[in-house]
Amino acid sequence: MLEFLSIKGFAIIDELALPFKPGLTVLTGETGAGKSIIVDALQTVLGEKVYGSVVRSGEDSASVQAVFRDPGASLPEGISCVDHEIMILREIRREGRGRASVNGTMITIPHLKKMGDHMVDLHGQHEHQSLLKTTVHLQALDSFASLDNQKHEFSLVFRELVKIRERLDTIERDKRDRLARLDYLRYLTTELQSADLDQDEEERLCEEEGILGAAEKLLHTASTALEELYQGEGSAVEAVRRSAGNLKQMMETDGRLREVVELIEGAGAQLEEAGHFLRDYTGAVQADPHRLQVIHERLAVITTIKKKYGPSMKEVLGTLEEARQELVLIEEGETDLETLQSRELDLAARAGKLAFSLSQDRKKKALLLESSVKTELQDLAMEKVRFSVSFQENDMSETGTDEAEFLISPNPGEPLMPLRKIASGGELSRVMLALKKILAGADGVGTLVFDEVDAGIGGRVAAVLGRKLQSIARHHQVLCITHLAPVAAFAHHHIIVEKSEEKGRTVVRTRYLDDDERVDELARMMGGIEVSSGIVRSARELLEEARG
Repeated sequence: MLEFLSIKGFAIIDELALPFKPGLTVLTGETGAGKSIIVDALQTVLGEKVYGSVVRSGEDSASVQAVFRDPGASLPEGISCVDHEIMILREIRREGRGRASVNGTMITIPHLKKMGDHMVDLHGQHEHQSLLKTTVHLQALDSFASLDNQKHEFSLVFRELVKIRERLDTIERDKRDRLARLDYLRYLTTELQSADLDQDEEERLCEEEGILGAAEKLLHTASTALEELYQGEGSAVEAVRRSAGNLKQMMETDGRLREVVELIEGAGAQLEEAGHFLRDYTGAVQADPHRLQVIHERLAVITTIKKKYGPSMKEVLGTLEEARQELVLIEEGETDLETLQSRELDLAARAGKLAFSLSQDRKKKALLLESSVKTELQDLAMEKVRFSVSFQENDMSETGTDEAEFLISPNPGEPLMPLRKIASGGELSRVMLALKKILAGADGVGTLVFDEVDAGIGGRVAAVLGRKLQSIARHHQVLCITHLAPVAAFAHHHIIVEKSEEKGRTVVRTRYLDDDERVDELARMMGGIEVSSGIVRSARELLEEARG
């Protein structure tokens, strides 16, 4: 859901901060007030192509910032939601290239647009509309037909079939080189297994090598310390004991010496403990040239193996494991081939039956979808419209064997044409509205924006349009720019867009209307310049009627 939109230096907008809410929100205002510019700014922050000419006169750059909660789109690698939110920033420079970022991380415009396509649908005279993409039509039909379980069952079979065929291709492709590869893998695994490698062995050997290499120096230093601290005549331990004894004799004369005696005795105990340790240590440390030579030779083996298969022991062991797995795969290849071929035939037959059944169900449900869309469009003053789902059989893929495309003929005598080729923005928006109404519960896009959706309609149809938008808003956040009071009356939230002059410059301002202000704005939309008390009364009744 779109939570916030900030626009600076964009077209005639100097600075605008606009929070958004769930449900149906309408934006109204005089023609040219800047409503469509807000939509253009939203397009821009979602990755649509834009030029430096959109920068406000007198400014060097423009920026658009949008905050989305629970965006429902897969984010580029390295970017994640923060408290379920993402913040998108798009900067446009009058001269030179701009930049874009998501949660402070730079992102390319193509990646931004791909992400934006899954977050917002813009309907009107825009290209940023998911239902214009034929790849989405089959998915929309399947959602309408509740075929997810059948698709999932087919997908599982198809994926397994693909894996089996890849395995067969690998066996066939490697057939000529199998013996040479087998010899190499057997040599590699024999060499590494006979080396009896351990990931931590090198570190342990290096540590032991360091100790053995310095054994004489360690022994000399430890022995000297043992003599000075514990065993030698006049050792530190002996001096401490003597000092403690002398001071004890004087404690009866001056009790303050007790504390220092306790400290000295404690130090003496620690010195004795150190002496015991050094005695044991000097008994254990000894030069061992033979062991040192063994370590040198073992480290040389490890170094050679790392040069061949490394550079680290972890990678060497990984190479060994991969070689073992590939060896098993190749050795089992011959005996496994007949089993795989039999399994492929079974899976292909099963996938074919499931794909055929899925295709038949799609074509049955397509008739119901066609009827539903036609009914919705008739309510929206497109009585003569024809809508059809066209099917084409393709090679089997994870979605089956069908390719589906929505075709429409808005006017009598015109042939059915792909949805993407409809010229009229108003007609296209109403078709989109009808489809969104039917598919509302299954559509994963969180925010829908309708611009010019009310072109060419009025009266009763406008009220029907408003009610349909309100119905869609149960499943989506809906933003709608409208000039019709019967549409605006059904909104949960109403934003007025106003253009004025400040310090000799055009500025655009927005604000949410309360109930009384909504009545006044509906009256203006109904009556134009002259707004009578009767029109105000009608506007209030319209608002109350829309609220039920």
